[in-house]
Amino acid sequence: MLPTLANAAAVLAVQVFALVTLAPTDFGLFSIQYLLFALGSSLSLSLISEAWLRADLRGGGRAEWRDYSSASLYLAGAAGLVTIVLSLLVEPLRPVAWLGGVAVAAAVYRSAARYYSVRMGQTRGILAGDIAGLVLAVLVWVVLFSAGVRELWMMTLVWAASALAAAVLSKRPSLLKPGSLAVWGRRHGPQIRPLLRDSLLMDAGSIGTPYLLAPALGLASFGIYRAISNVAAPVRLVLNPIRPQLASAPIGTQRSVKRVTLVAAGSVLFGGAAYLGLLLVGVIPVNLGSLSQIVDFAIPAAVFVTANFLGHYFYIVARSHVTGARLLTGRIVQTGLAIVVPIGGMLVAGLTGAIWGYAGCTAVSALVWMALVLRPSRGDSST
Repeated sequence: MLPTLANAAAVLAVQVFALVTLAPTDFGLFSIQYLLFALGSSLSLSLISEAWLRADLRGGGRAEWRDYSSASLYLAGAAGLVTIVLSLLVEPLRPVAWLGGVAVAAAVYRSAARYYSVRMGQTRGILAGDIAGLVLAVLVWVVLFSAGVRELWMMTLVWAASALAAAVLSKRPSLLKPGSLAVWGRRHGPQIRPLLRDSLLMDAGSIGTPYLLAPALGLASFGIYRAISNVAAPVRLVLNPIRPQLASAPIGTQRSVKRVTLVAAGSVLFGGAAYLGLLLVGVIPVNLGSLSQIVDFAIPAAVFVTANFLGHYFYIVARSHVTGARLLTGRIVQTGLAIVVPIGGMLVAGLTGAIWGYAGCTAVSALVWMALVLRPSRGDSST
């Protein structure tokens, strides 16, 4: 429980600090780099972590840490390099290009290493990194915030320091020859194919759509749009640290009925808390950066948070249990909705339409994932 809380607090600290520190324009710029971390983390899950878990659950054998960690290091390095290159192409991001690259690379490696340690029950590779990440995030933010700094580089430094501390205190990695990546790909190909297909489709909607909206909305409105997503950060922070356990839990049993009831109740609880929290922010006579700018969107934010909890849980379960065909069905539906609805909403009603479209498509997608997981099946397949 302590590692889960520490990890949740460490990741939440960075996102909350960014929300309450940065104005919408700078928060939009910060989100551009953070979305690259989301992309790297998504690919890491498909190519490495969940492919490794899926092979283990299906009796395909468990890869050794040296192979797992080496593949994770190569991917993390690639994610950091892409972040630097793309940031240099966006003029306002050039001053934080290298910091952002370090943050993304460290965070991607940490997420992969932590996944392995949680699955293997190795607390030594979990707690120290989680606590260090939290402490560094808080300390650096407090020092800079107290000095009156409210600029983009401040939050990028907070994020980089936190991610790097967590990565350094993770399980010590190995670095094999580049050819080891091809070996990993061949060994886990049957697991990687459906997962990667799913991830690429998911990223097209969850990451591609925001990038498409950014030029049309402008950086300030884009920052507000992305802030709605960050309101659901507590949801992901509750579920992601225990993702390996959720993914490996059996489905279709008597206990799963109780689990579904608890998940539905948790979804409503988180959505209600988000709504009340934003109402509270609206009456506090303090400017809380981008967070203060989304008070007028409290209702769609609550809908989004509720749906995000429900959908994220069932999506985690689906990644490890349902057939490749069902996984593809759910992903096509979600991606189609995630692209068409927010963009359509933006064209009709600007920022308000985009936010309501985002909340609505997330709610429909959540129900689709739940139906795909709970629907009886004669068997399962990885393709």
